[in-house]
Amino acid sequence: MAGNFVGRAGELAALDLALRRSRLVTLTGSGGAGKTRLALELVRRRERRASPVVVIDLSEETADHVADAVRGITVASGLAVVDNCEHVIDAAARAIAALLDERPRLRVLATSREALRLPAERVLAVGPLDAADAERLFEARAGAVRPGALAGGREPVRAICARLEGFPLAVELAAARVAALSPATILARLDEQLDLLAGDARGVPDRHRSLRATIRWSFELLTRAEQAAFARLSVFAGGFSLAAAGTVTGVGLDALASLVAKSLVTVAPHGDELRYRLLDTLRAYAREQLTGADEAALRDRHLRYLTDVAEAVHDPGSLAGSQTDALTLAVEIANLRAALAWSVDRDPALGLRLLGATRGVWFLRGQTEGGAWAARLLALHPAPDRARSLGLLVAGHMAVAHQRHAEAKERLGECAALARRLDDAGVEAAARHYLGVSAMLARDLDAADRELARSLDLFEALDGAQGVGRGLGISGVVRFLRRDLPGARATLDRARARLEACGDTWGQGQARVFLGLTARDEGDAAGARDHLSAAVRLLGGIGDATLLGVGLAALATLTAGEDPSRAARLAGAAVGARERIGGHFPPGTVAELDAVKQVCAAALGDGAAERAWAAGRELTAQGLSELTAGHRRAVAAPGRLTVRQLEIARLVADGQTNAQIARVLHLSERTVENHVQQARSRLGLQNRVQLATWMAAQVP
Repeated sequence: MAGNFVGRAGELAALDLALRRSRLVTLTGSGGAGKTRLALELVRRRERRASPVVVIDLSEETADHVADAVRGITVASGLAVVDNCEHVIDAAARAIAALLDERPRLRVLATSREALRLPAERVLAVGPLDAADAERLFEARAGAVRPGALAGGREPVRAICARLEGFPLAVELAAARVAALSPATILARLDEQLDLLAGDARGVPDRHRSLRATIRWSFELLTRAEQAAFARLSVFAGGFSLAAAGTVTGVGLDALASLVAKSLVTVAPHGDELRYRLLDTLRAYAREQLTGADEAALRDRHLRYLTDVAEAVHDPGSLAGSQTDALTLAVEIANLRAALAWSVDRDPALGLRLLGATRGVWFLRGQTEGGAWAARLLALHPAPDRARSLGLLVAGHMAVAHQRHAEAKERLGECAALARRLDDAGVEAAARHYLGVSAMLARDLDAADRELARSLDLFEALDGAQGVGRGLGISGVVRFLRRDLPGARATLDRARARLEACGDTWGQGQARVFLGLTARDEGDAAGARDHLSAAVRLLGGIGDATLLGVGLAALATLTAGEDPSRAARLAGAAVGARERIGGHFPPGTVAELDAVKQVCAAALGDGAAERAWAAGRELTAQGLSELTAGHRRAVAAPGRLTVRQLEIARLVADGQTNAQIARVLHLSERTVENHVQQARSRLGLQNRVQLATWMAAQVP
């Protein structure tokens, strides 16, 4: 398509270097990936250096005429570009090999959907554009079609490019549609992408006038066996392993390798194995090649396979399983969505089993979505069996995460009763654990103690170390909320030891968060920082967003008086992490975040505080690690108080005694006294009267 070259700076540099080191370089990639454009941009840049370059296009040539076309290259030294070799790959390889033999000072750059497989050939794969370049390409092409078309903002453009996975031809075709459609409308209609993404630009080969034509061109070059394999692999959403391809679709290594070589399947390392995938645009075309019966059979096998794998990794009747297990399954989240969608009409009971076995994935990656799947499948499967009990457990767990305690009590109560009738102690123990968590969050502490005690008894009988450890952790939180700080610390330490022994990272993080809060309220700021920083590292490492946010909010509270900019970023990071998976913070954390926002705004000004908050909200895991790295070494600056100390100083200024402050803030009198002494020490003040006077002076 017409237009200036956009992006690909890294690929251009790599291509230029490869041509300096090798006499034959082949750019490979699927149709529409931008191979020709990349090659021609290199030609343009070399021509500026007066390098001799010749370009020939084989797209309209037959195998019988390739040799003559290649022999027509007139340069003896310099660079020859041989474009579009895929449909005459064998003839092109022979002709290029002969050309290189005849002209020892010539270098050749070929473009093809698969390698030529010649000696000394250097192959560079041309993949999708990165997010920034894809957006730049869309904006450039859309601006040429209809200036001002993007006045409504960049969000729809960002979403379009992400949906099209940065596939250059798809991005260009989508941008061309702004002649008649707004970006928001294009985004809404992208499910029809193969038909929506068509254009009529002059001077463009027919096969590039629409995405469908481009993919069809590649598909028709495949053998019948390869076409069948390509179609069957479309059952996978996102990536898949070699084992999954074989079990679900019957596609073996040879066929898969051939499709990789022909740029229709991408491959990338994942841990100790390789993951394969079809780009979404290719997958849509591949699915069209399946008959209804074939697709149904494949999707049945896909659902069954994922359920078998998930149940082998994690017993859905246990409390949680290891976070390593959940992260192992999380790579399949797109496949899980596709399988659950199929189970809705095909086999709701199997869908509930799959949902139960992947509960840890939904807790870490999509609590709102997990709860929605549970509600949908439970409505379709009223039978009082284990599948329903697992669905109720998921629904109840996600309701707890969203602070919907009435719903949680109903779902988990039914789950516990059903599990008891089925003699399924593991599911009953898990249900009662989450009933205890829900009651704790709702501040019904007596009910929390009752449910946790029943859960602990069941887990002890099952020898469930993780369940016991997590139950002790929540029992420690209950003691914290009762303001029994020594009891909370002792119980949380017991929980942490149990959870470390069984390798439960999330459970350790939970214990460390509340050990940090306990230390803070006992006046031990250094101990609080140590515990909270450790909790953030543990929880951030597994992608948690629930307790991670609680820990970040507490760190922000400790930091606001001494470094308000960092505190605002920490608080923003807490909110951003929670928002990405849905759900709500406990009321105490919400109050902490509000207090941090007020303190930071007062210290920095509204604009600067909002900017720091917004920056934290967008932090990546690496950015969060860097932000929290210095907390264990942090020391309060002179003249600065923590949020808690400011709160207590304000009440001192109001004339309240330590006992009165303790009742208002639900602290011990000793804790209030410690905070008052630390505040006076930081400010260099001698007594409470001076502290009250200083605080009054801070109020405008």
